[in-house]
Amino acid sequence: MKKSFVFLVILVFLLASCASAVKISVEEERYPKIIAEKAYTEFGNKNYKTAIAYYQYIIDNFDRENYSKDVAWAYYEIGFCYYYQKKYEEALTYFDIVINNFTVLPPRILAQKVMQDIYDKKPKLKPTEIIEEEVEVIEENIDS
Repeated sequence: MKKSFVFLVILVFLLASCASAVKISVEEERYPKIIAEKAYTEFGNKNYKTAIAYYQYIIDNFDRENYSKDVAWAYYEIGFCYYYQKKYEEALTYFDIVINNFTVLPPRILAQKVMQDIYDKKPKLKPTEIIEEEVEVIEENIDS
């Protein structure tokens, strides 16, 4: 019985330490820009997991219709956090969401630029469709 209690205590401690819950006051929870500032501070302090949690809070708690700019930036910033950690596949997932699901231009343009940088560094991550389009352009230029 004592062993299972010790195991349970250790399990609860591990789960609590792994959780990346963020602390947001009642006043702050209505303003995505304040939450994004906290995330930016955490990113600057190299606390990427916490920064991602703040940005994820924005995604989870603010609707895209009324806060599309803030939500688009949150997706971009999560992608950038992963990019900065060289977790390129995760980064590409978030950049792809920004490009395909939002009309807000600044994060879309930046996402495209960072995606291209990832493809330059890791060509194997480039989708087949993009490679085929590039081949077509090259072939057209050769034929001209």
